Amino acid sequence: ILTDLQDSQKVLSENPNILEETDSITESPETILQTLQSKISNAFPSSAEVIVNVKYVPTALEEYLSPAFYLIPAIDNFSENTIYINQAHNLADINLFTTLAHEGYPGHLYQTTYFANTDPDPIRSVLNFSGYVEGWATYAEMCSYYISSLEKPYATLLQKNNSTILGLYAMADIGIHYDGWGANDTVKFFSAYGINDEAVIQEIYEYIVGDPANYLTYYVGYVEMLELKKEYMQREGDQFSQKDFHQRILEIGPAPFEVIRKRML
Repeated sequence: ILTDLQDSQKVLSENPNILEETDSITESPETILQTLQSKISNAFPSSAEVIVNVKYVPTALEEYLSPAFYLIPAIDNFSENTIYINQAHNLADINLFTTLAHEGYPGHLYQTTYFANTDPDPIRSVLNFSGYVEGWATYAEMCSYYISSLEKPYATLLQKNNSTILGLYAMADIGIHYDGWGANDTVKFFSAYGINDEAVIQEIYEYIVGDPANYLTYYVGYVEMLELKKEYMQREGDQFSQKDFHQRILEIGPAPFEVIRKRML
């Protein structure tokens, strides 16, 4: 978190007018998914040939569901894939772009279908490693800022901000469920980082209380991916290839990070 905050401050100091920029992205979800699939080809291995359907959450369920989600396909037919978008969350511009990267390419849909295309042992389909799955999708989401149409400094600032906020949620998760924080403790924690809207913090607090360790699967999984990448870069030196790194991660598939680290290093 500290590194992200420092990087954000550096971007702001080098680009004093950056907050005046906009993140206007007007393409449809289907077009964004096609753009993402095309743009990741330089750094990620070729995706599986599948059909992607974009659907919208029924109005009656909008209040209860996430902004977007990917449905895991049938074990015997991963060629048909569906991403649902919840219109109640008003996803637009860069938020829609990065969310579709998380759920689609190179996130959940891409990772799931790529691994399924390697013909893994059927037992792998019933094993659940949410740190890997959500860590990969969050890593994919963070990467997507840099292949968007935004100028790099602005993309960097938005990505660092997203990473920082997710890290703060993860720290609050630990504070609430391990250290026994109440609502007031959570308010004090976020206030120290300049987040002072108590109504918003109360909402965050209630969400974390209702779903323990959820944010940790995203943030800690993401950090583990970054650490793996750093260690792999150190091992490979001048021979390091992003595409090779991603291919190794994808072919190993969902597993405990200690197992992945042994396989890769």
